[in-house]
Amino acid sequence: MRKAVGSRIFLRSISAFLLITVTLLLFACSGQSAGSGQQTLTIWSSYADQDMELLIKNYQAVHPNVEVIHTTHGVLNYFSFLKERMAQGLGPDMAIVPDPVLPSMIEQKLIEDLEQYNLDTSNFYSKALVSLRAKDNHLYGVPFGFDTMALCYNRSQTADPPTTLDAVLSQAGQGKGIAIDSGFLSSAWGIGAMGGTLFNSVNQFTLEEMALSRWLSWLKDARKTPNIYVDYRRDILFDLFTTGKVAYFPCWTFEMSALQKKLDNKLSAAVLPGNLNSAAPVLEIDSLVLNARAATTQKRLALDFAKFVTRREQQLAFQSAQDTVVAPINPKVLLDLRLLPIRRNLIDQVQNSFLIPVSQAKYQTDRLVYYADPIYIQVMQDDISPTEGAREFINQLNQPVDRKVIHRSTSITSEAGTSKVQGDTTRKADYLLQLMQVQFQIFRRPIIWLQIVLFTVVGVLIWLIARRLNRFISNFSQRFTE
Repeated sequence: MRKAVGSRIFLRSISAFLLITVTLLLFACSGQSAGSGQQTLTIWSSYADQDMELLIKNYQAVHPNVEVIHTTHGVLNYFSFLKERMAQGLGPDMAIVPDPVLPSMIEQKLIEDLEQYNLDTSNFYSKALVSLRAKDNHLYGVPFGFDTMALCYNRSQTADPPTTLDAVLSQAGQGKGIAIDSGFLSSAWGIGAMGGTLFNSVNQFTLEEMALSRWLSWLKDARKTPNIYVDYRRDILFDLFTTGKVAYFPCWTFEMSALQKKLDNKLSAAVLPGNLNSAAPVLEIDSLVLNARAATTQKRLALDFAKFVTRREQQLAFQSAQDTVVAPINPKVLLDLRLLPIRRNLIDQVQNSFLIPVSQAKYQTDRLVYYADPIYIQVMQDDISPTEGAREFINQLNQPVDRKVIHRSTSITSEAGTSKVQGDTTRKADYLLQLMQVQFQIFRRPIIWLQIVLFTVVGVLIWLIARRLNRFISNFSQRFTE
């Protein structure tokens, strides 16, 4: 009896071993056949799917064996979610992020150092490359588009946008009002108009108290002028412009899509008004970055995609078809003022703009906003004078860097998009929703469904074979014991 039981256990062990071996072989074969000759590139960004669709289709037309999956995320907590996933060894092969996010990603070694790839940088404005280089002077992102500011105006109210700050005051007296955001990032353009510069050509901080004081004085006096609204609550200023209460609104490029939906063909944009010099708004660069933990083949594929979408013809196609507005980073892109007036004027504004270099830890976006915004509010409320405010701001910036007190957003898009500077945190519910969205994008791939069907069929066949084999072994063991 013991001999019969032992033989039965032995035979069933062999059966189980054979089944497991066959299953693993089938899964391996199905994976190889499904992925043979086909590559997949995953990209995350805050751009809408329809914005990226044209570029992806153009790329896949040239590379039919590559499937590009773009997952769009809202600005809220996108960067935190992305960094968290990359730190876990997950996330996309490539992502599009603004340059102020780069310092933390470089520090955590989440993104690839691109210096080793010897990229051809002739397709980019030189200032774009300066902004994406870290302290080691290595490049960590491929420029994709410029975000900056311009003077949005309502064409039903005016056809002659002001070119100077004096003209702004004059037109306000004629009933053509303006809504100005007094936050540091959104009003930094006026520092340039008053003859100041924040950084020189070698990325040294050069802001002088006098230029900043002049700009704060102008803002403070202008808010007392009829039809000029100076406030830090951007949502209110946005509504003043879209409802026709004012004719002008210094706006960000990423806001223009929403403004166009409100104003339709009444929306236009011009270069911001100057004074002693040309107005110089903040210039932020959306860049393509590679996941440092992606496979080598995926990094090469991502770089190939980056090179393709930054070519002159692709940048031009993106300008003509996109919903989200960004200025092209390729200097060879020439836009017709009659066909694309807003985007053409943005190129002019980009030339008169300043970058916040990622290599300067003491003067990065988060510290500038952290110290400047409260001072700006105090000046506007007459708590301190413009001269005192300018001096206090520069003195605070020159203090040793203490990252423990800085808990601010590092991107102009997230600041303006949520009406205030928000913390760099991710709610659990938001995290789960974004994770579900990523999984849904994966299931949109036909190859995944093919594998699911194949594995189901294989599973059913294995189950049927196992039943028949089990019966055979049982009958054989019974005859053997008899």
